Formats: sequence, C-alpha cells, structure tokens
Amino acid sequence: MGKRIKRVWHKNFLKYMDFIVKHPNYAGMPEAYKADGSIRWVTSGKSEIGQKRLAWWDKKRKELKIKKNGPWISKVARAIHPTGKKFCQICGKEMSLDYIYPNKRSGFSPGAMSNAPDRFEGYHTYNLCCRGVQDTGRHRDNLNRYGEDRRAYENWADGDWKAASWLMKVFNKHKVSPDHIGPISLGFSHNPQFNPLTPAKNSAKNNRMTFADVKKLIELEKNGASVVSWHSKYIWDILKNKVQTDADALKLSKIMRRNIHQILLVLSEISKQGYSKFLVTNFLHPEYAFYSVAFKDFDPETGSYKEMIKISGDKKQYANNAKRYIRISLESLKAYQKVKNRNIQTLKSKNLQEMIDKIILLLKNKKIKEAKASLYKVCSRLADELAKDF
Repeated sequence: MGKRIKRVWHKNFLKYMDFIVKHPNYAGMPEAYKADGSIRWVTSGKSEIGQKRLAWWDKKRKELKIKKNGPWISKVARAIHPTGKKFCQICGKEMSLDYIYPNKRSGFSPGAMSNAPDRFEGYHTYNLCCRGVQDTGRHRDNLNRYGEDRRAYENWADGDWKAASWLMKVFNKHKVSPDHIGPISLGFSHNPQFNPLTPAKNSAKNNRMTFADVKKLIELEKNGASVVSWHSKYIWDILKNKVQTDADALKLSKIMRRNIHQILLVLSEISKQGYSKFLVTNFLHPEYAFYSVAFKDFDPETGSYKEMIKISGDKKQYANNAKRYIRISLESLKAYQKVKNRNIQTLKSKNLQEMIDKIILLLKNKKIKEAKASLYKVCSRLADELAKDF
C-alpha cells in the first residue's frame, strides 16, 4: 500500500472548526480535544470515542424531541448548527447546509452531506464543490442519486418535479445548463421545460426574469401549461400583462420573490402549529416519485425532446424518494423561520395575521376545506398588497 497523503486543511475551515468547537450548541461533546491540544474533528463512529459521541447526539435528539427514526442524526445536526453554513476543508468555499448548488456532474445536490458522529458538527469536511474528487466512494454514478432539484421541495413548487429534475440530468449530461424560464425561487412551477444556457450565463441570470421570459411564460399558459405554483398565481395574474420591458420584468421578479418569502413564512407558521399533515396532503405531490422518466430525441441546442416516457413502478427507492421529498419540504419550512437577515422586506399586516390565526383555528376544529380556502385568501391578500409596489 502507498503512503497515505496528508490533507492540507484550508485556513477558512480551520477558523470554522475553532468557531464550532467553542460554540455552546456543542458543549459537552466527548473528547473535543486531543492530548496535544488540537481539535479532534474526525473520529470513527465505531470507535470508543465515536460511541460516546453517538450517545451525545442521542441526548441532543431527546432535548429537541426528534423521533429516533429515519435520518434522525442528520436532523439533529441541522437543528443545532448555529449558522446553517460551513466552509469546505479543501478549497475554503462557504456553502449552505439547506440549499443546493448547480454541479456539472450531478445536477443539484446539498451543499454539504451529513456525516455524524464521525465528524464533530455532523457534516463531511468537504462541500459539494470538492465532493466528486475527495469522496472516492461517491463517484459520478452515485452523485446522480442526488440529482433531484431540492429547490422545488424547499419552495413548495407545483409541477411534475420528478420529470423536471430528470430532464435537468439530461441537460447536464449534454453539458448544457437548464434555465427555468420562470424561476422556482419566485414561485413558478418545476416543469420539464427549460431554456438551454451556458453555466456562466445561467449563474449570472440567477432568479431574474427578462421580458422575453415573461412573454414565453404567458405563451405557455395560452397553450395550456401551468407555469406558476398555486401560492404565487395570484400575484402573477395581477402583474404579468403589465410587463412591457426588461426593467418591468426585473421589478416583477423582485415582487414575486417577496411574495414567496411571505408564503413560506405563512406555511412555516402552519407547520409550526402542528398542522404539517394538512400541508402535505393538500399541497405536495409525492405520487410523482413512483415512476422513472426518459426523454426521446433530446436536442441540447433547443432543450426540446420528442417524447417523455414514463414507466411506473413500486420500487423501494421510489418510496424512499417520496418520503425524502416530504421530509425536505417540511424541514425547509422549519429552517426558513430560523434564518434571519434575508434582505427581503417582510409585510406586516394585522389583517393578514388575523387570517393566519383563522386558518389555525379552522384546522384545530378539523374544518379542512375551509382552512384551505382561507389559505388561498391569504395568498390573494398578499398579492393585492404587493402589487401596489409595481
């Protein structure tokens, strides 16, 4: 066997390690320091120290009242992390623990993968930026398992999320970046239809729409497509025909971003009050998980295809995919309430708060249909208020 190569840890990661070890959220972590005073960041989960740390994680789980099923330790790691971001050990790049990032190999994936109790704060030392190179056990084929676009879950987007995400993989395979005509982060649907762009142009565009995008979306609607999610249709319908320039499109983008921000806060509050089942049953679509998708005669120049082929099945991996979709959607709401300084103005309306309280009361009295109708009214009221800024 060859001599093991010692990794050089980036200075940003070293500072991050020191911050985490000293943070009160990790107080009592067994064997935090070695005899020489250096941080014991990595340990084997099967070792004596690893088992002590596993007991520490389980204690944290109980404090947070997280059920010991599924990826419980990952939930604990995310719940106690003080910033929601970590630096990569290799390159020093900072990435979010919640959001996903474009990657030419795998499409979309978490910024950092959980790895407790082997790592001190519960995450792999390297982020997505260096994962394909550093993790020899997670080669290209394995990375494709993480190709679902989590933004669809996190923004509670309508649309056939399974077909859309698999089409994104086809784009990436042809080294073309799939651009959502209507960005998910603005409240649009996650449908299997994208504009082909270079990765650089797609990154630069971010979540800003152009006048051409708005016209294309309106055209798709006229042809029977559902382009916007239920929660953002109100603001879209009010303002879409007022857009006449790129400047108008940019203004609409900003307003729709504020709208989805408010919506996610409303959904977060409903979930926080114990009515997650109401949200899952009425607004998520795990049924899309139960088939595989292929695209016949894909054209990377236009992003079009002649036929989408779906094959249904009841594989265990499909069921796990459906559960993951629901889990991430709900976890994102919990995380959304905690994140501060989003640089987006929050509407403060007594009437809106009263409407949210009414939804909670209706759910408490098991009046599901009425609660759903009231939630739609909240979306409509938000749209009316935000539209005034156009």
